[in-house]
Amino acid sequence: MKKVESLLWKVFYVLIFVIGIKIVGDLFGLELEESNKWFKVIMYSLPGIILVLHSILTLSAPRALLFVLLASGTGAVMEYIGLRDGVFFGGHYIYKTQATFFTVPYEVILFWSVFIYTGYSMTNSFFNWLKKKRPTVKIGNIPLLLFTILLDGLIVVALDLFMDPIAVRSGDWTWLEGGPYFGIPIGNFVGWFFVVVFATGIFRTMEYFFPRKEVKANKTIFLLPTLGYGLLALSFLMKAIRYNMTDLALVGSLLMFPTVILNLFFYLKYKK
Repeated sequence: MKKVESLLWKVFYVLIFVIGIKIVGDLFGLELEESNKWFKVIMYSLPGIILVLHSILTLSAPRALLFVLLASGTGAVMEYIGLRDGVFFGGHYIYKTQATFFTVPYEVILFWSVFIYTGYSMTNSFFNWLKKKRPTVKIGNIPLLLFTILLDGLIVVALDLFMDPIAVRSGDWTWLEGGPYFGIPIGNFVGWFFVVVFATGIFRTMEYFFPRKEVKANKTIFLLPTLGYGLLALSFLMKAIRYNMTDLALVGSLLMFPTVILNLFFYLKYKK
């Protein structure tokens, strides 16, 4: 267990270093993700490695596998429908040319599981800092269960509200009919919310009836998703500033950073 925790933190430190290089590169217009394929491979692989290690530590290997399959599978199916029919995410959109699985880019499938797991873990971390037990069939409290699922969805949608306009500006994908939110249809965010609450709703319902024993790993590992979320927000902020998207920089910061700050506040206050 200790070795896995140590490896997890080392991988996270490498991710911080890589994203730091990316942020500096973005400020100077280098676009390292586009100009160097190996940089992109490394930057996209690290979150996947962290997802695997962190989920195994906090959920157990079988449950981690179930969560990843559920999150990535739900995202992939809905993306396939959205790309084919233009109905699920509020309109027609296309990704730039890249390797795909049934028209859905592999990296999109990966990041559905990373983003959903991040939202799920950040919600759980509030329970850890506040020393509250999550809802189970023994304890009850269905309203709290529903609230946690809702919070999962809101955390991830806040991320997309910051990310999507930047990705469109970067040419990662294109909305053919446009929309009112920086050229993006509101239905996109409704679709994102549905994907997240569907995936975490199923998983949390399973946990409600079949709760897992308390994790014996160091509680600080629950900081990782929050730190990663904050790091991602910082990356989006720098990109928005570079693109002169001042309004987005303000809106996105107000959506993402408060959750990070509140999570860290509770950790520092109740960590003993």
